[in-house]
Amino acid sequence: MVDSRLSRRGVIVAAVAGLAGCTGSGGDDPETGDDPETDDDPGETETDGDVDDSSQEDRREEVPDRDVEPDWDTAASFRKWLLFESPIDGGNRRFDYTQSFPDDVDLSAVLPEFTELTIDDVDAHLVQGFTQVFLGSFDADAIADDAEADDDAEVVGEYEGYAVISEVMPDEQERTLAVGADAIVIGDDYEARIDARHGDGERLEDVDPEFTHLFDQLPHEGTITGEYDAPEGVFEIDEIYLWGVSSESPVADELAWVFVVEHEDDLTEDLLADLEAVSSDVHESSIDGRTAKIVGAPPEMPEAEPGESG
Repeated sequence: MVDSRLSRRGVIVAAVAGLAGCTGSGGDDPETGDDPETDDDPGETETDGDVDDSSQEDRREEVPDRDVEPDWDTAASFRKWLLFESPIDGGNRRFDYTQSFPDDVDLSAVLPEFTELTIDDVDAHLVQGFTQVFLGSFDADAIADDAEADDDAEVVGEYEGYAVISEVMPDEQERTLAVGADAIVIGDDYEARIDARHGDGERLEDVDPEFTHLFDQLPHEGTITGEYDAPEGVFEIDEIYLWGVSSESPVADELAWVFVVEHEDDLTEDLLADLEAVSSDVHESSIDGRTAKIVGAPPEMPEAEPGESG
Protein backbone atom coordinates (compact mmCIF):
# COMPACT_ATOMS: atom_id res chain seq x y z
CA MET A 1 0.00 0.00 0.00
CA VAL A 2 1.38 3.40 -0.97
CA ASP A 3 1.40 6.14 1.64
CA SER A 4 -0.98 9.07 1.08
CA ARG A 5 1.93 11.50 1.19
CA LEU A 6 2.79 10.37 -2.33
CA SER A 7 -0.73 10.94 -3.58
CA ARG A 8 -1.75 13.80 -5.82
CA ARG A 9 -3.32 15.52 -2.82
CA GLY A 10 -0.55 14.65 -0.39
CA VAL A 11 1.27 17.94 -0.72
CA ILE A 12 -1.70 20.07 0.25
CA VAL A 13 -2.90 17.69 2.95
CA ALA A 14 0.53 17.81 4.55
CA ALA A 15 0.54 21.57 4.30
CA VAL A 16 -2.77 21.99 6.07
CA ALA A 17 -2.68 19.27 8.72
CA GLY A 18 -1.91 20.59 12.16
CA LEU A 19 -0.07 23.70 11.00
CA ALA A 20 -2.40 26.47 12.11
CA GLY A 21 -0.85 26.72 15.54
CA CYS A 22 2.26 24.57 15.47
CA THR A 23 4.82 27.05 14.18
CA GLY A 24 7.01 27.90 17.10
CA SER A 25 4.62 26.68 19.76
CA GLY A 26 4.38 22.92 19.71
CA GLY A 27 1.96 20.75 17.75
CA ASP A 28 2.59 17.98 15.27
CA ASP A 29 5.85 18.15 13.36
CA PRO A 30 4.96 18.09 9.66
CA GLU A 31 8.23 16.29 8.89
CA THR A 32 7.49 13.40 11.20
CA GLY A 33 3.86 13.44 12.25
CA ASP A 34 4.97 13.26 15.88
CA ASP A 35 3.95 15.59 18.67
CA PRO A 36 7.29 16.78 20.10
CA GLU A 37 5.74 17.56 23.47
CA THR A 38 4.82 13.91 24.00
CA ASP A 39 8.19 12.34 23.16
CA ASP A 40 9.83 10.49 26.04
CA ASP A 41 13.11 12.15 25.14
CA PRO A 42 12.85 15.27 22.96
CA GLY A 43 16.51 14.91 22.10
CA GLU A 44 15.85 11.56 20.44
CA THR A 45 13.00 12.52 18.13
CA GLU A 46 12.04 9.74 15.75
CA THR A 47 11.95 10.92 12.16
CA ASP A 48 11.26 9.80 8.62
CA GLY A 49 14.07 7.43 7.73
CA ASP A 50 15.29 7.47 11.34
CA VAL A 51 18.27 9.61 10.37
CA ASP A 52 20.04 12.05 12.66
CA ASP A 53 22.11 15.00 11.51
CA SER A 54 25.45 13.28 12.06
CA SER A 55 24.52 10.19 10.03
CA GLN A 56 23.11 12.40 7.27
CA GLU A 57 26.47 14.17 7.17
CA ASP A 58 28.18 10.79 6.86
CA ARG A 59 25.90 9.81 3.99
CA ARG A 60 26.63 13.04 2.13
CA GLU A 61 30.36 12.38 2.42
CA GLU A 62 29.88 8.96 0.84
CA VAL A 63 27.86 10.25 -2.12
CA PRO A 64 29.98 11.03 -5.20
CA ASP A 65 30.55 14.71 -5.89
CA ARG A 66 28.10 16.17 -8.36
CA ASP A 67 29.29 19.11 -10.43
CA VAL A 68 26.09 21.14 -10.49
CA GLU A 69 25.15 24.53 -9.12
CA PRO A 70 21.79 26.30 -8.99
CA ASP A 71 21.21 29.26 -11.26
CA TRP A 72 19.59 31.51 -8.68
CA ASP A 73 18.68 34.07 -11.34
CA THR A 74 16.29 31.60 -13.00
CA ALA A 75 15.49 29.15 -10.18
CA ALA A 76 11.94 29.08 -8.84
CA SER A 77 11.74 31.59 -6.01
CA PHE A 78 10.65 29.05 -3.38
CA ARG A 79 14.01 27.29 -3.63
CA LYS A 80 15.67 30.35 -2.10
CA TRP A 81 13.61 29.87 1.07
CA LEU A 82 14.64 26.24 1.65
CA LEU A 83 17.07 25.62 4.51
CA PHE A 84 19.34 22.70 5.24
CA GLU A 85 19.25 23.37 8.97
CA SER A 86 16.47 21.35 10.57
CA PRO A 87 14.48 22.56 13.60
CA ILE A 88 14.52 19.05 15.06
CA ASP A 89 17.10 16.31 15.47
CA GLY A 90 17.01 14.02 12.49
CA GLY A 91 14.79 16.19 10.30
CA ASN A 92 14.68 14.94 6.72
CA ARG A 93 14.43 18.46 5.20
CA ARG A 94 11.07 17.60 3.67
CA PHE A 95 9.44 20.42 1.75
CA ASP A 96 6.01 20.67 0.13
CA TYR A 97 5.35 23.40 -2.41
CA THR A 98 2.41 24.25 -4.63
CA GLN A 99 1.18 27.08 -6.81
CA SER A 100 -2.45 25.95 -6.83
CA PHE A 101 -5.00 24.92 -4.26
CA PRO A 102 -7.84 22.42 -4.75
CA ASP A 103 -11.33 23.72 -4.03
CA ASP A 104 -11.87 21.17 -1.26
CA VAL A 105 -8.79 22.22 0.73
CA ASP A 106 -9.13 25.11 3.16
CA LEU A 107 -5.97 27.05 4.00
CA SER A 108 -7.79 29.91 5.67
CA ALA A 109 -6.97 28.54 9.11
CA VAL A 110 -3.25 29.09 8.58
CA LEU A 111 -3.46 32.59 7.10
CA PRO A 112 -3.20 35.52 9.53
CA GLU A 113 -6.39 35.87 11.56
CA PHE A 114 -6.06 39.64 11.92
CA THR A 115 -6.24 40.56 8.24
CA GLU A 116 -8.65 39.94 5.38
CA LEU A 117 -6.16 38.02 3.25
CA THR A 118 -7.57 34.98 1.46
CA ILE A 119 -5.95 32.19 -0.49
CA ASP A 120 -6.76 34.16 -3.65
CA ASP A 121 -4.09 36.65 -2.53
CA VAL A 122 -1.43 33.91 -2.43
CA ASP A 123 0.62 32.88 -5.47
CA ALA A 124 2.24 29.82 -3.89
CA HIS A 125 2.66 28.01 -0.59
CA LEU A 126 5.76 26.32 0.87
CA VAL A 127 6.07 24.18 3.98
CA GLN A 128 9.38 22.94 5.40
CA GLY A 129 9.81 21.75 8.96
CA PHE A 130 7.62 23.86 11.22
CA THR A 131 7.68 26.85 8.86
CA GLN A 132 5.28 28.02 6.18
CA VAL A 133 5.99 30.59 3.51
CA PHE A 134 3.13 32.21 1.58
CA LEU A 135 4.53 33.74 -1.60
CA GLY A 136 2.89 36.60 -3.46
CA SER A 137 2.68 40.38 -3.61
CA PHE A 138 1.55 41.81 -0.29
CA ASP A 139 0.98 45.24 1.21
CA ALA A 140 3.20 44.70 4.23
CA ASP A 141 2.41 48.09 5.77
CA ALA A 142 -1.34 47.48 5.56
CA ILE A 143 -0.98 44.03 7.12
CA ALA A 144 1.13 45.50 9.94
CA ASP A 145 -1.56 48.14 10.51
CA ASP A 146 -4.17 45.36 10.70
CA ALA A 147 -2.07 43.63 13.35
CA GLU A 148 -1.76 46.77 15.45
CA ALA A 149 -5.52 47.25 15.32
CA ASP A 150 -6.24 43.69 16.46
CA ASP A 151 -6.44 42.61 20.10
CA ASP A 152 -4.69 39.30 19.39
CA ALA A 153 -1.75 40.56 17.33
CA GLU A 154 1.00 43.14 17.57
CA VAL A 155 4.03 44.26 15.63
CA VAL A 156 7.04 43.35 17.78
CA GLY A 157 9.90 44.32 15.50
CA GLU A 158 11.37 44.44 12.03
CA TYR A 159 13.91 42.26 10.24
CA GLU A 160 15.48 43.14 6.90
CA GLY A 161 12.39 45.01 5.75
CA TYR A 162 9.89 42.43 7.06
CA ALA A 163 7.48 43.39 9.83
CA VAL A 164 7.69 40.86 12.68
CA ILE A 165 4.27 40.17 14.17
CA SER A 166 3.20 38.10 17.17
CA GLU A 167 -0.26 36.56 16.86
CA VAL A 168 -2.36 34.69 19.41
CA MET A 169 -4.42 32.00 17.70
CA PRO A 170 -7.96 30.95 18.71
CA ASP A 171 -6.49 27.97 20.61
CA GLU A 172 -4.38 30.46 22.65
CA GLN A 173 -1.10 29.37 21.05
CA GLU A 174 1.24 32.11 19.89
CA ARG A 175 3.04 32.22 16.60
CA THR A 176 5.46 34.58 14.88
CA LEU A 177 5.02 36.00 11.40
CA ALA A 178 7.41 38.00 9.25
CA VAL A 179 5.51 39.98 6.62
CA GLY A 180 7.18 41.48 3.57
CA ALA A 181 6.22 42.60 0.10
CA ASP A 182 7.05 39.18 -1.41
CA ALA A 183 6.23 36.72 1.36
CA ILE A 184 4.58 35.98 4.68
CA VAL A 185 6.78 33.68 6.75
CA ILE A 186 5.15 31.86 9.66
CA GLY A 187 7.75 30.26 11.92
CA ASP A 188 10.39 30.98 14.51
CA ASP A 189 13.22 30.60 11.99
CA TYR A 190 12.04 33.56 9.91
CA GLU A 191 15.43 35.30 10.22
CA ALA A 192 17.28 32.35 8.68
CA ARG A 193 14.63 32.09 5.95
CA ILE A 194 14.87 35.76 5.06
CA ASP A 195 18.67 35.62 5.07
CA ALA A 196 18.53 32.65 2.71
CA ARG A 197 16.01 34.39 0.50
CA HIS A 198 18.43 37.29 0.00
CA GLY A 199 21.49 35.08 -0.44
CA ASP A 200 22.97 35.92 2.94
CA GLY A 201 22.29 32.54 4.56
CA GLU A 202 22.93 28.88 3.87
CA ARG A 203 20.33 27.39 1.57
CA LEU A 204 19.50 23.71 1.21
CA GLU A 205 21.15 23.57 -2.20
CA ASP A 206 24.25 25.37 -0.93
CA VAL A 207 24.86 22.43 1.41
CA ASP A 208 23.82 19.57 -0.84
CA PRO A 209 23.90 19.87 -4.65
CA GLU A 210 21.90 16.64 -4.90
CA PHE A 211 18.81 18.77 -4.33
CA THR A 212 19.82 20.99 -7.25
CA HIS A 213 20.09 17.82 -9.32
CA LEU A 214 16.64 16.79 -8.08
CA PHE A 215 15.10 20.06 -9.23
CA ASP A 216 16.84 19.72 -12.59
CA GLN A 217 15.26 16.29 -13.05
CA LEU A 218 11.70 17.09 -11.96
CA PRO A 219 9.70 18.24 -15.00
CA HIS A 220 7.03 20.33 -13.26
CA GLU A 221 7.16 23.56 -11.28
CA GLY A 222 3.57 23.70 -10.08
CA THR A 223 3.59 21.19 -7.23
CA ILE A 224 6.75 19.67 -5.77
CA THR A 225 7.69 17.58 -2.73
CA GLY A 226 11.18 16.42 -1.79
CA GLU A 227 13.13 14.99 1.13
CA TYR A 228 16.03 12.79 2.19
CA ASP A 229 15.72 9.00 2.49
CA ALA A 230 13.00 6.63 1.37
CA PRO A 231 9.44 7.82 1.97
CA GLU A 232 8.41 6.28 5.27
CA GLY A 233 5.64 3.69 5.07
CA VAL A 234 6.13 3.28 1.32
CA PHE A 235 9.53 1.68 0.70
CA GLU A 236 12.14 0.16 2.95
CA ILE A 237 14.98 0.82 0.52
CA ASP A 238 18.13 1.96 2.25
CA GLU A 239 19.82 2.84 -1.04
CA ILE A 240 17.54 5.84 -1.60
CA TYR A 241 19.47 8.99 -0.74
CA LEU A 242 16.71 11.46 -1.57
CA TRP A 243 13.57 11.59 -3.65
CA GLY A 244 11.06 14.03 -5.04
CA VAL A 245 7.76 14.11 -6.89
CA SER A 246 6.26 16.82 -9.08
CA SER A 247 3.07 17.47 -11.02
CA GLU A 248 1.30 20.32 -12.77
CA SER A 249 -1.07 20.64 -9.81
CA PRO A 250 -1.99 18.73 -6.63
CA VAL A 251 -4.84 17.00 -8.49
CA ALA A 252 -2.98 16.18 -11.71
CA ASP A 253 -3.57 12.79 -13.34
CA GLU A 254 0.14 12.29 -14.02
CA LEU A 255 3.06 12.63 -11.61
CA ALA A 256 6.83 12.37 -12.02
CA TRP A 257 8.94 10.77 -9.31
CA VAL A 258 12.72 11.02 -9.10
CA PHE A 259 14.78 8.80 -6.81
CA VAL A 260 18.50 9.38 -6.28
CA VAL A 261 20.54 6.55 -4.74
CA GLU A 262 23.93 6.71 -3.06
CA HIS A 263 25.89 4.59 -5.53
CA GLU A 264 25.32 3.87 -9.21
CA ASP A 265 25.80 0.12 -8.73
CA ASP A 266 22.80 0.12 -6.39
CA LEU A 267 20.37 1.24 -9.08
CA THR A 268 19.55 -2.01 -10.86
CA GLU A 269 16.58 -2.99 -13.00
CA ASP A 270 15.26 -4.96 -10.03
CA LEU A 271 15.40 -1.87 -7.82
CA LEU A 272 13.69 0.18 -10.52
CA ALA A 273 10.91 -2.41 -10.64
CA ASP A 274 10.47 -2.01 -6.87
CA LEU A 275 10.31 1.77 -7.21
CA GLU A 276 7.65 1.53 -9.91
CA ALA A 277 5.21 0.43 -7.22
CA VAL A 278 4.88 4.13 -6.39
CA SER A 279 2.49 4.53 -9.34
CA SER A 280 -0.81 2.79 -10.00
CA ASP A 281 -0.10 2.94 -13.74
CA VAL A 282 3.51 3.50 -14.85
CA HIS A 283 3.72 5.35 -18.15
CA GLU A 284 7.51 5.31 -18.39
CA SER A 285 10.57 4.70 -16.24
CA SER A 286 14.29 5.01 -16.73
CA ILE A 287 17.71 4.84 -15.09
CA ASP A 288 20.48 7.37 -15.58
CA GLY A 289 23.49 6.82 -13.35
CA ARG A 290 22.31 7.19 -9.75
CA THR A 291 18.92 8.58 -10.76
CA ALA A 292 15.67 6.75 -11.43
CA LYS A 293 12.69 8.49 -13.03
CA ILE A 294 9.14 7.20 -12.99
CA VAL A 295 6.20 8.88 -14.68
CA GLY A 296 2.70 7.62 -14.15
CA ALA A 297 -0.68 7.87 -12.54
CA PRO A 298 -1.07 8.69 -8.85
CA PRO A 299 -1.05 5.77 -6.44
CA GLU A 300 -4.34 4.09 -5.74
CA MET A 301 -5.74 5.33 -2.47
CA PRO A 302 -7.39 2.88 -0.06
CA GLU A 303 -11.11 3.32 0.28
CA ALA A 304 -12.13 5.16 3.43
CA GLU A 305 -13.83 3.16 6.11
CA PRO A 306 -17.46 4.07 6.87
CA GLY A 307 -17.52 7.19 9.02
CA GLU A 308 -14.07 8.37 7.91
CA SER A 309 -13.57 11.67 6.12
CA GLY A 310 -10.69 13.38 4.38
